[in-house]
Amino acid sequence: MTDQPQPPSDTSAVAFDLMFLRTRAAECRLTDEDLTALTGIPTADWGTHLTPRTLPAATLFTLARALNTSPESLLRVPERASRSSVPGAATHATVLHAALLEVGRIHPDDLASALEWPPHRLKRAATTLAAHLEQPSSPHRLVHTDTTIHLTCVPGLLDPGQRKNLHNTGHTAASLAPGEAAALTLLLHRAASGLTPDLPAEQIPRLANRRLLAPSAKQQSPHPDVLFALGLAAHPLLDAADHRHAAAADAHSAGGSPPAPAAATPPPPGAR
Repeated sequence: MTDQPQPPSDTSAVAFDLMFLRTRAAECRLTDEDLTALTGIPTADWGTHLTPRTLPAATLFTLARALNTSPESLLRVPERASRSSVPGAATHATVLHAALLEVGRIHPDDLASALEWPPHRLKRAATTLAAHLEQPSSPHRLVHTDTTIHLTCVPGLLDPGQRKNLHNTGHTAASLAPGEAAALTLLLHRAASGLTPDLPAEQIPRLANRRLLAPSAKQQSPHPDVLFALGLAAHPLLDAADHRHAAAADAHSAGGSPPAPAAATPPPPGAR
């Protein structure tokens, strides 16, 4: 009996997470016929007939193995039941949304650890949140990869002038974690000394997500915004791009050739 999941005290409050189940089925390339064979219930009837009471525990484990997930990840407590049983309780997707609004861009492993969630719960919550944010009335979209999870804005809602004005207004300050501060200090020191950066590979995705590394650089180098904040560059990345685009547009309108691309942001003083 060690394989059988513990039944909840109120099984009527537990249901299958059909959205997550279908998402996993699509990822595992299982058809409706496959799912019907696995559960014994036609997929068209899942909304009314697929429940923890109608699906034997052995079938639940077989279904979970076919979907390459855990049995408990296929079950959820409906939001209505959760809120009625625990005052102020929120769904996992809602908690994830709040966490991303609080922290911004973060590595999925770090987020799961901070929320004290197992990986399958974060993945399920992200699937639910992404579907919820796809509504036309939502200005947010969810970006979730192996190395980053964050919210982004629907393209086109803000015009370039509005985005620049918001950028010039300033950003919310965010403290660096001790490891980030140490890595950035090492990167600046090696750049100033003319040495090849040598950051541990496992730190690169996190530093890039935090905009501490220059995007699309051939080698590791400080982000232009970091250099601008330290007074080592004349413009942040957005302003520098705007200056280059404006210069190119002026040259084109005058019938001349666009200027050569601007050189990369110079390294801190002392680098030769």
